[in-house]
Amino acid sequence: MKRLILFAAACSIIANAYSQNITGKIVDEQNVPLSYANVVLLSLPDSAFVSGTISGENGEFSVSKHTEKGSSQCLKISSIGYRTLILDVQKDKVGTIVLKEESTMLKGIIVNGERPLVKAEKGALTYDVEAMAEKSTISNAYESITRLPGVMEQNEKLTLMGAGGVTVILNGKPSSMTNEQLMNLLKNTPVSNVKKAEIMYNAPAKYRVRGAVINIELKRQKSEEAFVRGEIGGNFTKGEYARGNGNMNLSFVGKKITADMLYSADYTKIKTAYDFISHHTLNGKLYEVEQYNKGSKRNFTHNIRTSLDYQIAENDNLNMAYTAAITPSIKSLETSRGNLSESLNAKTGNQQMHNFNFDYTSHWGMNVGLDYTRFSYPSVQDFTNKNGNTGQDFLVNSKQRINRWNVYAGQTHTLANDWSLNYGVNFSFADEKSSQAYSPQDGKDMSGLNSDTDLDERTYNFYGGFEKSFGENLSLSLSVAGEYYKLADYTRWAVYPSMQLSYMPSASHALLFSFSSDKAYPDYWEMQDITSYLNGYAKLVGNPNLRPSTDYTANFTYVLKNKYMFDLYYTHVKDLFAQLAYQSPDELSMIYQSVNYNYEQNFGVSVIIPFAVGSFWNSRISLDGSYFKDVCHDYHDISFEKTAWRGLAMMNNTFKLASNPAISLELNGMYVTSSIQGIYDLSSIWKVDAGLKWTSANKKAELRLKVNDVFDSAIPDATVNYKGQHFEMNQHADSRYFSMSFTYKFGGFKSKEHKEVDTSRFGY
Repeated sequence: MKRLILFAAACSIIANAYSQNITGKIVDEQNVPLSYANVVLLSLPDSAFVSGTISGENGEFSVSKHTEKGSSQCLKISSIGYRTLILDVQKDKVGTIVLKEESTMLKGIIVNGERPLVKAEKGALTYDVEAMAEKSTISNAYESITRLPGVMEQNEKLTLMGAGGVTVILNGKPSSMTNEQLMNLLKNTPVSNVKKAEIMYNAPAKYRVRGAVINIELKRQKSEEAFVRGEIGGNFTKGEYARGNGNMNLSFVGKKITADMLYSADYTKIKTAYDFISHHTLNGKLYEVEQYNKGSKRNFTHNIRTSLDYQIAENDNLNMAYTAAITPSIKSLETSRGNLSESLNAKTGNQQMHNFNFDYTSHWGMNVGLDYTRFSYPSVQDFTNKNGNTGQDFLVNSKQRINRWNVYAGQTHTLANDWSLNYGVNFSFADEKSSQAYSPQDGKDMSGLNSDTDLDERTYNFYGGFEKSFGENLSLSLSVAGEYYKLADYTRWAVYPSMQLSYMPSASHALLFSFSSDKAYPDYWEMQDITSYLNGYAKLVGNPNLRPSTDYTANFTYVLKNKYMFDLYYTHVKDLFAQLAYQSPDELSMIYQSVNYNYEQNFGVSVIIPFAVGSFWNSRISLDGSYFKDVCHDYHDISFEKTAWRGLAMMNNTFKLASNPAISLELNGMYVTSSIQGIYDLSSIWKVDAGLKWTSANKKAELRLKVNDVFDSAIPDATVNYKGQHFEMNQHADSRYFSMSFTYKFGGFKSKEHKEVDTSRFGY
């Protein structure tokens, strides 16, 4: 035992002798400390990774070295907007290191190098987010997505020109959050932690999602020394009403373990308003109905997320995460006044979502995981309506509870001659229970509207595919997924092929072709046999016969000089489902119900042209022209087949007003011509947004001012005059608002990869 103790002590002395720290300080050319700069120690001459860290708030760093006596090493230091520096290490204290801005001096003239805007890599369009951040007012991951060429944002929903709907994933993993929760997570992820963004018009099956995908890849750094860092922030927004939020993020980073905690408190209050003018023919008589509706919705939500990442070994990682969104109070109130009726619709409720996720990735290419979500939403509706000498007065107690499990496993093999093989399974099980009980306050019998539903949904998905590179210029990805879907008595087998082909004849030209197929599912409440009154004229009716839709998309993209993009696309959606309004032939009421079309077709062309005027003005013009055709042979007692051409133009501009501190102005505009949605004719819209961003010299504090939809012109109106259906809907949504946000970073901040909880089909 004594010899063992002496041996251990000797080993400790030797380890301490050769496990010293290299220290120093990083500043810019104005001697301002640079925080969050990447510091990597490499061994020579093979440039192998030894250790790494980031500089602190005062620019100082300390990185461990574990090298044999007499060996050589170097430091690689980099930071956004500065030239990377390679420094030979001769001693443990390297002193003050000065990083220069990313520019080159040529005979007294500053020539700024232009980073490529986009690269075509194995069927994906890859964007340098760091370069985008330098030329715009973006501050978080969500804003970086909205600035990607071809991406449009409206009402917190993201669409991609040439693909329509798009799924956002993080670090190659599919999301499982509601759209609102995902937006909140991305808005709380600093853009400095985003390595790159990838757009795939057709995601290979190994991603466990189908169709168009935006993959946000976050930076992953190692630290020999444990540290804690964080960020606090707040936002105030004023539209028709005031609303705001506060958030805090803390992160512990160690050599093997990383732990994250996110908390935000969000208070929201928005206006709801629309005018409904209906020319309703009933039993051969025309009724002119005018109803003017106005109300508000408000809630207070606690968003909580904790996660723990443990690196078992190199490329062997275990992740555990808990996510919760708790809204103890949801209140909405809407009044409707017109020549038919006067009604008051008040609704209160509370909503909770809890998600647990376990994910393991091995060094041999295997990924397995388990995801469980529990969702509940009880509510009470208090409805009163006066229509001449008659009226309604009732309460409705509604409940929805969902338990959903998702189990997945995948394997990737890297083979010889640039071949890659992948396959896996993804099983989902959902149990949805909902009920609706009417309690009349005027003695009437409304028991026929009561409902109690129990939906059992099963989805079994199997996939396989391969990737192959033919030299440096040509690559191919081909995969196929088989799916068995069961909902109550409805069962369906389906096959979803996908293919990506990319060809780069030279550094200035890239050609990409993709074909994909996908399925979309209705919200659970849309498939219920329920009736819910909106006002004295309109009511919402469920559709138990609603079915999932299947879409097929082909896309051809040409990229010139890594920045100019030209795109041709075609989409066919079978059984597309959408909610439409319909004048009842049996009573004087408007019915809102989700229905399946036979199909929707869409084809078009888009062009994206970026340009810059010196370092002061950066701009991007996006143009899109497309053709739509909606066909439904069984829409209540009529059918429809409507077509339309739609044009879209966007211009994004950023003006750099100052460098130290950084001040930038952003001015964006959009115009969309008239279009269709089922039997609706949608009006043209236009929108102007303006923003100003100030960043402190040490990059710890940031203030942002923004005006959204300056002229309150971004919400389309809808008109219908088709086969006896005749009405207009004029929207007055809360689209124009002013917002002010402030963020302060302390100790350094790093937001880890989060797997989101998909509750997009929950609620009612």
